[in-house]
Amino acid sequence: MPARFAANLDWLYTEHAYPDRADAACADGFGAVELQQPHLHDIEALAVRLSELSVVLINAPAGDWAAGERGYAALPGQETRFRDTTLRGLELAARLGSPRLHLLSGLIDDNEATRATWLANLGWAAEQASNITLTVEPINRRDMPGYFLHRQAQALELLAALASPRVQLQLDLYHCRVAEGESLSHLQRALHRGVLGHVQVAGMNGRQEPEAHEYAAELALLDDRGWVGAVGLEYRPTGGTSAGLAWCLTTL
Repeated sequence: MPARFAANLDWLYTEHAYPDRADAACADGFGAVELQQPHLHDIEALAVRLSELSVVLINAPAGDWAAGERGYAALPGQETRFRDTTLRGLELAARLGSPRLHLLSGLIDDNEATRATWLANLGWAAEQASNITLTVEPINRRDMPGYFLHRQAQALELLAALASPRVQLQLDLYHCRVAEGESLSHLQRALHRGVLGHVQVAGMNGRQEPEAHEYAAELALLDDRGWVGAVGLEYRPTGGTSAGLAWCLTTL
């Protein structure tokens, strides 16, 4: 398994019980993982199971997912919940050794009030994150209708206004292609501005495994710019996870 890839254990290896997914990832040669909802599990037991892996990213708690909550960063009136979930996320990141924490923005329109709320909340969060990089991710509105942060230009505008090195862009190339039509120029722009904090991929055919060389240009660009971060695999395997990993070996 190329060292650049990190297995998202909430998307991959779902044929295994959650505590066993770390072992399955190790068996396939992964050295790194990312976690979407670690707060739903026994953190001490999870930390033991992850001891042979590098955790490169986790999500902060984002509320009641089944009820439609998707974070609080842009929601006026939800500042207390944002702060509580951010502090809990920072605790989890420290315990699991994750250098990055993804903060979700919530389901709400993009307007002056919600932008002001987002900026105030992320500014506060940046002050709390002394040793952890916070990431924000534009998520396309086809897959997540109504999500506040959904375009790359919007994210770059907000990051420029925030002007904090503690908050960086989490660029999911799948979401970018759905929302923008392509991803290479947006990746170039994020690299040029020095705000790229994390990268994720999924295939455009149903968010399954990427096809061989589907992101060859983007991965080559990362190499050319000397970007050494992990690339998270956040997709739905068409069959067993292990059987579907052959594409990773053909991307180099």
